[in-house]
Amino acid sequence: MEIRIGDRKLLLLYNASAGTGVARRNLYQLITQLAEKGCETVAYPILPKRGLTTERIVETLKERGQHFDYIACCGGDGTLNHLVNALMQAGWNEIPVLYVPTGTTNDFARSLHIPGDPARSAALLDHGQAFCYDIGQFENRYFNYVAAFGAFTAVSYETDQNMKNAIGYAAYILTGVLSASDSLMSRIHMRIEHDGIIEEDAYLFGAVSNTTSVAGIKSPALSKAEMDDGMFEVILIKAPDDLNDVREILQSLAQGNTEGGYFRVFRTDEVRFAADQEVSWTLDGENGGEIESAVVRVVPKAVRILVPDRRLS
Repeated sequence: MEIRIGDRKLLLLYNASAGTGVARRNLYQLITQLAEKGCETVAYPILPKRGLTTERIVETLKERGQHFDYIACCGGDGTLNHLVNALMQAGWNEIPVLYVPTGTTNDFARSLHIPGDPARSAALLDHGQAFCYDIGQFENRYFNYVAAFGAFTAVSYETDQNMKNAIGYAAYILTGVLSASDSLMSRIHMRIEHDGIIEEDAYLFGAVSNTTSVAGIKSPALSKAEMDDGMFEVILIKAPDDLNDVREILQSLAQGNTEGGYFRVFRTDEVRFAADQEVSWTLDGENGGEIESAVVRVVPKAVRILVPDRRLS
C-alpha cells in the first residue's frame, strides 16, 4: 500500500530517559509507524537540563504560528503530566493527544487501555477514538490522575515492581513507611473541606485521584472510578498511633477493605486542604511542591486523548 505523505502534521515529544529507556529504543519504529500513517512528524527530545522542556517547546511553537493535527507524547506518566500542563497553558488542549506509554508504571495508560507498543499506539490514529477526560487543577497546575500528600509519596513510586504486584497499592505504600525510621511518627494535621463538609484530623496519607490504578496496581477503592464523570475519588488514611494500628491498616488493605475507622473515602468535584505546616505533594508522580493549603478541583473533559474503540464501547 502506498504511503500517504504529509496528510497529517504531528508534533512528537519523547522522553528518552522514561522507564528503562524504551522510548529511545523504539523511536525509529515509532516514527516509521507515524510516517506510514501519513504523518509529517516534527520531533523534539525532552531535555530539561538543556532548556528543552515540554512547556517551552509547546509555547515556542505556538508563538511561531505552528499548527498540528495531533500531539504525540512518548514517555511515562510524568511526561504526560508536563504535556497536559503545556497544552492547558497554550490553549492547545483541543488537539488530540497520542500517548505512547514507556514509563515504569504507566498508571494512566492502564486505566484507558492504551497500548505501550509503538505500532499499536500509532494505530490509534486510524482506529482509535478521541476521548475527552477530566483533569485535576491543583492551584495553578494540572494533573491527569492523582494528587497525593504524605511522608511516603516518593516511596510509592520507587518501590520494587514485584512488591507492588504482591502486596497491593496502599499496603505496599505503608510497607514503605515502615522502612523509614521516622515514618510512623509522621502526622500531617489537615483541615479538609468539601461539599459543605468540614473535617479535621491527622493523616498519614491522602490522594485525590481520577484513575483505576495508582503506582502500577489496582485498588478496590478506585475500582468504580470513571475518568469523564466530573468527579474525583478521595482516599484519606488517618495517622496510626502505634505499630499495632499499622498492622491493622495493612491487613484491611490486603483484604481490599477501606471501611475501617482509619479510612475516609468519598467522591467530589472540589476539595480544599489546609495544614498548619508545609506539606509535600506529588502530582502524577512528579514533585508538586511544599505548600500549606491547596484547592483541588475537577476540570471536566478538558483534554482529548486517543484510546482504543473498546474503551468507549
